[in-house]
Amino acid sequence: MHWRAWLAAAAAAGLATAASSADRFCENDVALLDTHFEGGAFHRCDVRDGNFVIAIRPEDSKVEVPMPWYAFRASPKRPGEVVVLMGFADADADRFWPKVSLDGINWQRLPDRTVAVSEDKQRLALRIPLAEAPVWIASQRLLTTRFYDAWTLSLAQRGDIAVRVLGRSLHGRPISVAETSAKAQGVLFIGRQHPPEVTGALTMNAFLDTVLADTELARSFRETFTVVTVPLLNPDGVANGHWRHNAGKTDLNRDWGPFRQPETRTVRDLLANLAERGIALRLMLDFHATRATETHLFYTQRPEDGDGAHGFSAAWLERVRKRQPDLAFIHRPSKSESANAKNYFFDTYGIPSITYETGDETDPDWIEAAAPVFAEAMMRELLGP
Repeated sequence: MHWRAWLAAAAAAGLATAASSADRFCENDVALLDTHFEGGAFHRCDVRDGNFVIAIRPEDSKVEVPMPWYAFRASPKRPGEVVVLMGFADADADRFWPKVSLDGINWQRLPDRTVAVSEDKQRLALRIPLAEAPVWIASQRLLTTRFYDAWTLSLAQRGDIAVRVLGRSLHGRPISVAETSAKAQGVLFIGRQHPPEVTGALTMNAFLDTVLADTELARSFRETFTVVTVPLLNPDGVANGHWRHNAGKTDLNRDWGPFRQPETRTVRDLLANLAERGIALRLMLDFHATRATETHLFYTQRPEDGDGAHGFSAAWLERVRKRQPDLAFIHRPSKSESANAKNYFFDTYGIPSITYETGDETDPDWIEAAAPVFAEAMMRELLGP
């Protein structure tokens, strides 16, 4: 079938107006499609004229930022090829380019020749060859709670890092914190407030690995600063394949101050505990992803906001420019009225509070090379001359 015919079939199927009930699987004579794994999600799946027809919708009607997450598995009944026609409600079909995996761990972009996007960007058509093993397809690679369990376990096995449960999500999943030994000053890193922002999670992982490494710079940094990290603040959203919210239909990065959700309250309690132990915060980094290409984007305080927060950010990023002039990034001082982490930490503690974003489609290899440069420059700037 020609691409135009595929997309016409998708339009005729009425994908964006599928029934409201959620089906977690469907099948034809070639394959079974399902979402019965952590992170698996689509709104509805049907088979029409032998093709799979999938509707993609957000987790609830309150989602305002379109980040169309989907993840499903195609298990073959026999070798062949399946066509998947996807319709997106209130979101661009090409916000994320489809990724594919043969093991659920190693991922790559689907080749351009196997993907078509409609002119109105409301429909996507995929052609997926199947052999004898299942194939996973997702808007972004799967970094589920198991990834974080393995990461925090590896940290806990070190003698110089303590890992403990801060609290529970709305659905009872643990929210963990990892800390180095107590010092008079501390830095806090927060990750995965928004489930689909996988490149931000990869950046945080590479950044933290650099700060926690067995290097002279990192050891010196940890002798002066307590490193505190909450790598997975929204485990319910990640596990259930949400676009934006936690299980309480809330954007956690709009709940700093109101603290209506248990996830943000766990960090509020952590901050009180740090203060009781005499650890003064000097910096907060909140890792996210953005609709951009291979770059990092830093939202920081403005010069006129006072307290020297902008000065730190400018000096930090200038170190990066001097060390590696060809490393692309954007520094965007800004101010908003939203109850996000960046505003809360600056308004409450007067410290540099930075939203650190990575492009949605940034190559993981680029992230692995770039994030350590920013981490090392951050440590040198905080340590001073």
